[in-house]
Amino acid sequence: MALGSVAALAGTAALAGCAPGASSSDGKATADEPSDAAGLATADETKECDIAIVGAGGAGMWAAVEAVRAGKSVIVVEKGGNVGVANGSLAGGPFMVGSKLQQEAGIEFTVEEAFNHIMEYGHWSTNAAAIKRAVELSGETVDQFTDDFGVPTGLRPDNYGAGHASVRANFQGDTEKQVRGEDRMKPLQEFIEGNGGEFIFNTAGKHLIVENGICTGVQCEGDSVIDVKAKAVIVATGGFLGSTEKMLEHFGTFVNPLGNVLSVGEGIDMVQAAGGQLSTQWGIAGNEFTGSNQKANGLYERNNAAFTIGIYGTMLVNNQGRRFSNEGKFANLPLALGGAISLVGGKYYAVVDQAYIDGLASGTDAWTLCGSDEINWRTGMMTLKDKPLEKVEEGIEAGMGEGWVFKADTIEALAEAIGAPDLAQTVETYNGYCENGVDEQFYKPACFLQPIATGPFYAMQYEPSAWVTIGGIRTNDRLQAIDSEGLPIAGLYVAGADNGTLMSAPYCDYEGYSLMCAYCGGRMAGMYAVEEIEA
Repeated sequence: MALGSVAALAGTAALAGCAPGASSSDGKATADEPSDAAGLATADETKECDIAIVGAGGAGMWAAVEAVRAGKSVIVVEKGGNVGVANGSLAGGPFMVGSKLQQEAGIEFTVEEAFNHIMEYGHWSTNAAAIKRAVELSGETVDQFTDDFGVPTGLRPDNYGAGHASVRANFQGDTEKQVRGEDRMKPLQEFIEGNGGEFIFNTAGKHLIVENGICTGVQCEGDSVIDVKAKAVIVATGGFLGSTEKMLEHFGTFVNPLGNVLSVGEGIDMVQAAGGQLSTQWGIAGNEFTGSNQKANGLYERNNAAFTIGIYGTMLVNNQGRRFSNEGKFANLPLALGGAISLVGGKYYAVVDQAYIDGLASGTDAWTLCGSDEINWRTGMMTLKDKPLEKVEEGIEAGMGEGWVFKADTIEALAEAIGAPDLAQTVETYNGYCENGVDEQFYKPACFLQPIATGPFYAMQYEPSAWVTIGGIRTNDRLQAIDSEGLPIAGLYVAGADNGTLMSAPYCDYEGYSLMCAYCGGRMAGMYAVEEIEA
């Protein structure tokens, strides 16, 4: 990292090849010149605070809470118009250990058990100390939502087989309606403002200001250009879900965004430009409810058979007409493994016959239709049992009209319609597995082996879809961005989906894990920034 002794700017312009100032013979910025001075705009206004926070999502809000609790002055810069637009205010609820809710319900679930599972799931490729601390804070964080801020919380059932009655909170308490958006985060905002914190909305953090190797602020752009000078900066802009280009860069395929599209990777870019390392973990938290297609009128609809067939364990093929995974894994862990499997498939197809469509249309729920297997399809039992789909034919007809559902009288004609030359051979082989009750290719459980034999035949085209991205800036255990030598960049912290340290790819199979990482990672960044300032 080449950082000058005068004010240096690190931001997205540096990644676009913005020319440095005077340079040495090897092309690097000299010791007394800024690394990217050309990118720094003239500010219309300068504000000062102890801690500047870029992003008012789950991580940014909790970072601000911890900072003002410690008596520090805080400015939160948010691209959206209020605190209710980010995923942290909209998602169902966080993973937790040791909350009052769990204790009162007699749920015995320890930090040790959760920590070991998370680390083994990610093959110890993430930061163990940071994850340990986040898990330790998780139950207390849920408690504070209700005890300190009056936001109702309750227990969600263990849909994915974590082994306990509940490992995740919701935000509905004793009511049926989830508390979302500003209703969830406004109490935190009021606490922050009541303790001297300031919010700047409709304004995006664009560049980090670095002096003598220390991050001393962030330049922001909205109606005007504002320099926010600070003793520490916490970047929490929410990943890159809204950037088609970054999705293609990291995953090689289009990904439908289901969450906040204001997050386009600016935070990751500006920390990287300041010398921060990128993480090794890149992935998505996939859509656990349905398939998705950008041609559809609405990216997904969990009550539309044309969308949902793709996560029911039916045969999935790639654009060559070949199977690419054990579809039962997709069905049983659609959030954790489904996102990763969908990226393998790219633009992929679920293929079924008329008998399968008739079964769904008859009022039989998908779990029962596929064999009622409590062991091999727990998620189906928990989420689909006794919930038959409605208007099955109408949904499929709509998809055909939009151009992402295909129907043909023969498999050969269907293969031609979707341009998948190997489909006929794949179906023939697959039907043999169905007849014998054994998937000899990927060993999918027998309950999912539904033959494709009765015409007409259908292919539903899906694209990967995500609630949030995984991957970003590598940090140390104190959530400080680290440089190429592994040393912390003073004054610079990264939390939430911009942080590539807490989440692994594939996404952890604990429900609500990314939201836990956001809330608790934000708290950690706020605490550690305070400690650095006071040291």
